[in-house]
Amino acid sequence: MRHNLVLYISVCLMQVIILSNITLFDGQWNGITMWLCTAIFIFSSTVFGLSRKNKDKG
Repeated sequence: MRHNLVLYISVCLMQVIILSNITLFDGQWNGITMWLCTAIFIFSSTVFGLSRKNKDKG
């Protein structure tokens, strides 16, 4: 799978999580939302870092 697609899916997933928290749960799950978005951000940063590292080598 291409790295750009993984990063795009990560951003879309974060937006869906935030939107559902605001619209469906009236912001009652802010802590869980924050932790999920942070985990997705760390995952995305790792994917981006690994793709840059591989691009520099090859």
